[in-house]
Amino acid sequence: MLSMRLQAMREKTRSGTYRQHRTSSIDFHAVEEECASLPRYRAAARQFSRVLDAETPVIVPGERFQFTRSLGCQIPTFPGAEDRRLRARFGILENLSPDWELLLRDGLSGRIAAARKKLETVAPESESAEFLRAAILSLENVAEFAGRYADKAESAGEPALAALLRRVPQSPAKTLHEALQSVYFLSAMIRLSGAIHVGFARIDRYLLPFYRADLAAGRQTRESAAELFAEFFLMLNRDNDLFHGMQPGDNGQSMMLGGCSPDGEPADNELTELLLEVSADLAMIEPKLNLRVSSRTSPEVLRAAARLSGCGLGFPQYCNDEVVIPGLAAFGYPLENARGYTVAACWEFVTKNGRDVPNIYSMNLPLAVDRAIRNGLRQKESYRQILDRVPGEIRTLFREEQANIRDPFFLPNPLFSSFCGECLNRGKDLHFGGGDHFHYGCHGCGSSSAADSLAAVGKLVFEEKTVAPEELLEALEHNFEGFEALRERLREDGPKVGCGDAGADECLRFVFDAFADVLAEVKDNGRGGRVRPGTGSAYNYVAMTQNDGPNRLRATADGRRDGEYISSSLSPAPGVRPNGILSVLNSYGKLDYRRLCNGGPITMELDPGYFHSPEAIEKMTALIKAFVRSGCQQLQLNVLDANVLRHAQQFPEQHRDLVVRVWGWSGYFVELAKAYQDQIIGRQAYRG
Repeated sequence: MLSMRLQAMREKTRSGTYRQHRTSSIDFHAVEEECASLPRYRAAARQFSRVLDAETPVIVPGERFQFTRSLGCQIPTFPGAEDRRLRARFGILENLSPDWELLLRDGLSGRIAAARKKLETVAPESESAEFLRAAILSLENVAEFAGRYADKAESAGEPALAALLRRVPQSPAKTLHEALQSVYFLSAMIRLSGAIHVGFARIDRYLLPFYRADLAAGRQTRESAAELFAEFFLMLNRDNDLFHGMQPGDNGQSMMLGGCSPDGEPADNELTELLLEVSADLAMIEPKLNLRVSSRTSPEVLRAAARLSGCGLGFPQYCNDEVVIPGLAAFGYPLENARGYTVAACWEFVTKNGRDVPNIYSMNLPLAVDRAIRNGLRQKESYRQILDRVPGEIRTLFREEQANIRDPFFLPNPLFSSFCGECLNRGKDLHFGGGDHFHYGCHGCGSSSAADSLAAVGKLVFEEKTVAPEELLEALEHNFEGFEALRERLREDGPKVGCGDAGADECLRFVFDAFADVLAEVKDNGRGGRVRPGTGSAYNYVAMTQNDGPNRLRATADGRRDGEYISSSLSPAPGVRPNGILSVLNSYGKLDYRRLCNGGPITMELDPGYFHSPEAIEKMTALIKAFVRSGCQQLQLNVLDANVLRHAQQFPEQHRDLVVRVWGWSGYFVELAKAYQDQIIGRQAYRG
């Protein structure tokens, strides 16, 4: 239960009260002009310096964490000297977490010392020297800015805050309060440097020593620490409207809880449970919690997670260690790194000391299947021949994706790199050789819609022979106009993923195997890495059905009309009524996740009635355990009532705090674009 003080802070956050402090301005065009003639590392450091110069310290009396944006705008990115016209689609640092443990251990002073020590060993005019000087300048700018905050706190009559801001993040943190202030302040600085979707990684592991030390020393109790964490979580909601994202709430403030230690032993702890409870009490969209689970996760943690799921926030997202870790290891990550995985922003798995780009490609699997079906039907081919076409169509689409993102232009970020693994020791920016690996990721989108289409053709056209190939082809070409009876038959009688149909499930695995085979052909992605297949869709369940280009997905053989949405990540297609939760887990448990290590969750919608019984928590814990046993990879749960959502569309002012899971993140329903609202309303909820 939140204290009155925290309840007041929560209301001020939701009502936008803190936005009154956004009074500073900056001429970004002038900054770009100033940076244009500079080498790339110096340009990045100069841009960051100018942003901090423009920020005005804001001290909010009575609050224990300090940093509030005074610049009321998103921070643009600048390409530097190479080519000012370039605006690379994936040129900035995103979907990563810095090494927070390194920050808390060294502080800014330790990182500056490490950079200076390395600088003494490299040629003065080398690229390493340029990077290291930019890193030192960026770190010193943060230290100076924290000093300005301390001065402001002093003049505002807040000596304790001033003392805190003079200690951290300049020096290593010694208490839980100091550690949280360091993490919060540095996450804000990293975003001001131009990085986006900055996560917090395994927070219950790197903050656990501070929590235990505070309890042992009598500085905190469990209850006072919970209040401290709640205030920290509240701060993450304060300026999230200024962060980059596809929709409000899509900003990458993810945290990972639970999991295992480097030697494989269970690592969920008392802080894991506490953070789940704090999130449930706060009931806001930040931060997005993820929980690593296995057959050895403690019952107490599972119950806390079940209670949070029942709050209807769309998290925690559950990650099955017994599937994820072997998949990452099979791809080639060292086992210890695989055991330390976290999520990038939504669901994409990342490990330490690398610069993987997990969201660079997206594959329209229903389009590949639709092309194979249409061309096969035109050529009067057998079902086996249609199946044989699918890998070629996937390959064609993937080559188009590669062509669209040929030689992506990456921007340096000396500040972020200063908190990542061996970058300072190597004298290299994370984007330019400072990491251990540089893999790309490709989303395999709309997989259930693709599988359902193949399964319908296999059963109705070739097995039962109750639908003529020519009739189906004509119906597809005419968007089922004049073929309503056939469309209904495809929708009602065609096999569907999630309904316990072996044929549909076999088609699902076939599509993903073909997808993984095509991506495995890429031996070098151009940066010394490979391409990781995944099962997520992100926003593509809408985008891939609404475009007007040559790759528009038209009517499909599962009975879907042109313009209707496709399935989202691992979920049954829109309108499909699965035979219960276990049936869905059984379908997706048949996939070979050793080949699908980029991530992508099963998404389930639960009716609020699912939580009305006294046994609701036990039912939820049983569901989480069933998910682990099923061999599935990820699970996210959404609690929704379609009637409430429709009412919220009509009367948004009455539903300000209504939260939904959108794809790999949660947002306030009334703040979403209507296309996403409609897609969420159309999802089928399981009833309790």
